[in-house]
Amino acid sequence: MKSRLNRFVRWSMIFAAAWGAQTSAADMVITSEVPVTTNPSPYVEQFIAEVAKRTNGAIQGKYFPAAQLYNDRDALAALGTGAVHMVWPVSSRLELMDPRLGAISLPFTLGTREMTNRCFAEGFTRQVSGYIEPRGVKVLGFLRTAELLFIMKSRDVQGVGDLKGQKVRVVGGKVMLDAMQSVQASPVSMAASEMSAALAQGAIDGVMTSPAGWVDVLGNTAKFATLVPGMALATSAVAVDKAWFDGLPGDQRKVVQTVLDEIIARQWQETVTKDEQLVKKMVDQGGTYRVMPVAETDRLKERFVAAGQSFRDKHGDVMKQVDELRKTCL
Repeated sequence: MKSRLNRFVRWSMIFAAAWGAQTSAADMVITSEVPVTTNPSPYVEQFIAEVAKRTNGAIQGKYFPAAQLYNDRDALAALGTGAVHMVWPVSSRLELMDPRLGAISLPFTLGTREMTNRCFAEGFTRQVSGYIEPRGVKVLGFLRTAELLFIMKSRDVQGVGDLKGQKVRVVGGKVMLDAMQSVQASPVSMAASEMSAALAQGAIDGVMTSPAGWVDVLGNTAKFATLVPGMALATSAVAVDKAWFDGLPGDQRKVVQTVLDEIIARQWQETVTKDEQLVKKMVDQGGTYRVMPVAETDRLKERFVAAGQSFRDKHGDVMKQVDELRKTCL
């Protein structure tokens, strides 16, 4: 009797240990530095809920927005440590992991036409992911953030000359830093959570950000917004701890990817409408919104493309793959 009891206790302990390991492996910690109301945060929450539903609770997500756990730079560095399983950063942050990923934010290069074409988007995702998978990070897809605007505290940007001497927070890594320097602006890199205080204190004069960033982060501190058509379509990458993802059972991996793909397809359409509503909200509150005239847009494009030529020369193989995808898919 005692022997059977001992065997039962041992097997109970083994089962409990296995169950505990399984539960831990199914935790899905996701971080972002944007507020909970700002794109893509609402979609992260939808993603967590749907994954939990379709896996019958086998994967339990926990979301930490507004840099509560990490800013995006530190979160990407934490992938592989077990502290974070998934990060949804502005895609330009990936450039920190491999300079070839500057192609994502090269001005006047990737637009809605490319990124809403399934063939192109899937091929580009595989291309980008391949560069950083040796570092233990896999890219599962790209969501739309917005067509970026110049949001300025007190300057109405109507042309290239209006950017001269302005301190502007940008997204896009070295690629966009070089582009802004080409118009004699002073580009600044900082987390989204720091933008409002920096603008209010005069540390920066403006921000390159989304309509949601204007409404949810900057508010009425910034009065002027300018869209430069085709300049910068910002995206959010879904970057995952490769070892964690590959270690999930096959059916769970499929659920994660399928749910994400469904959200991406819907999100690209919904965010266009949402951005229009957000811009109208700020204009109704006294803000000024304009689209840069064609002639000035062409001048800015000429400067920005020239600034990006060093990237194209250095990473010609990257751009060749992008061009081949464009020919094949579009």
